[in-house]
This record gives sequence, structure tokens and C-alpha cells, in this order.
Amino acid sequence: MAEKNKQAADPSAHEHEHGAGRYVLIWAALLVFTLTTVITGRMDLGGANLPLALIIATVKATLVVLFFMHLWDSEGINRLVFGVALLFVLVLLAGVFGDLLTRMPDALPTGQHAHTLEGGDMPTTPALNPHAE
Repeated sequence: MAEKNKQAADPSAHEHEHGAGRYVLIWAALLVFTLTTVITGRMDLGGANLPLALIIATVKATLVVLFFMHLWDSEGINRLVFGVALLFVLVLLAGVFGDLLTRMPDALPTGQHAHTLEGGDMPTTPALNPHAE
């Protein structure tokens, strides 16, 4: 009981000291993920580039938060806040990808729509261009 009261009075009493090896290992993992991001960013993986980049970025951010920001050793509300923030990001991403997946092909932001002509002029069909003759 006295030990528990001593830890409650001194917040640094229950913290664990970690050696530099743990941080060097996480740093090396972050470098590997950064290299992976650079290599896969120069490749054409079809539709997998964006999801892969998001997954790698999420893993890197999680490693930074868990180890360099000491969430791994933290308790209670700090972990809850991180979990809710992560859930919020997943909901936002699901909304964006859900919107893109349910659009018609002509409404996708591809740079050139199927209804434009070679010179970049608008089509002359009155239904598509109300300013046409």
C-alpha cells in the first residue's frame, strides 16, 4: 500500500527507462518504411499506389506516436484519445473512397473527361453544352 501511494505521489516512479536500442530500432524501421514509400511512389502499381502510401504513412505515424511520444508506456485517456482519432481518420477515408467508388466514370477526376474533344473544346451537343449554337 505504501509503495502504491509513493508511485501516486511521484509520477516518474512508475516510468520505465528505455535504452537507446529501442529508439534506434524504431528509427531504422521508419527509415525502411520511408525508403519503401519512395520506391513504390516511383512505380506504377495501378490503383494500389494511394492505398499503399496511406498504409505506410499510417504505420509510420503509429510508430512515432507509440514510441517517440511514449504512448506505448502511457495509460488511460491518452490511449483512448489516440484510438478515437485513428477511428475518425478511418471514417473520413471510408467516406472519401466510398464517394469515389460510387461515382459514374465521367465524374471521376481523371483530368480528361470522355465528353471533351481533342483540342480541349467543349462538345457542341446542346444537352452537354448549353452555350452551343
